[in-house]
Order: sequence, then structure tokens, then C-alpha cells
Amino acid sequence: MLQLVIISLNKKAKGDKGEHVPFRNSMMTMILRDSLGGNCNTKMIATISALEEDCHESLGTCRFARSVSLVQNDMKKNERVEPGLIISRLKKEVADLKAELAMAKGGKQKENLTSEDIERCNLMVNNFIKSSDES
Repeated sequence: MLQLVIISLNKKAKGDKGEHVPFRNSMMTMILRDSLGGNCNTKMIATISALEEDCHESLGTCRFARSVSLVQNDMKKNERVEPGLIISRLKKEVADLKAELAMAKGGKQKENLTSEDIERCNLMVNNFIKSSDES
């Protein structure tokens, strides 16, 4: 059953969007669903035997391991942010951009500079001094 899931995931990765992945065919594939085709970075270990009588089994294991290595997951960071926090961040960004625009136009200026503003000014002054020395 696991092999059917891996084959289906490979077909899906190649662009067959309508491919059904049979996770529900066994309890193991249902449990491994998120690890196999979800938002995870998964490692699989394939073990083989060096005995001659196990050659066919080892060859099958190698083929299966190769097909597993072709499965590609699209991992994304799972992050939930409170909408109020996003809104407050965006409002602060808008206010900062408005103040920066006003400063560039020579209009209203900030009364107090933030530590980031001071650092940026120091960097700009140092760059200006270095460029003047090189001339």
C-alpha cells in the first residue's frame, strides 16, 4: 500500500493534478499522510541484505527507495498571526512611510529619531566621509 502512495505522489509531482493519492488504503499510510505528502521534511531509511538469497528483496528495496527519493514536498512555515497584530504592524509601517515621505519633501519631520534612524544616518555619514576621502 505504501508503494501505491509513493507512485501516486510521484505522478502528482510530475504534473498530473488529477492523480488520487490512496492514503486511506491502509492504517500506516493514513498515519504517515502528513509526512509523505504534506508540509514536512521527511527522511526514509532503506535497509538491504548482503546475502545472495536476499538479492531480489534488496533490489526491490533499492527500487522503492529510488521512487521515494523522487517525492517532493512543498514545505511552508506554519505560522498563525493574530489579525490585530498584523493591523498594528501595518499601521506603524504606514506611519513610518508617511513620515519618511514628508521628510524627503521637506515637510513635517519627526521630533524624535528612532535608534534605526540614528543608525541609518550614521551609516550614511560614514559612507559620505569615506567617499570624500577617496576623491
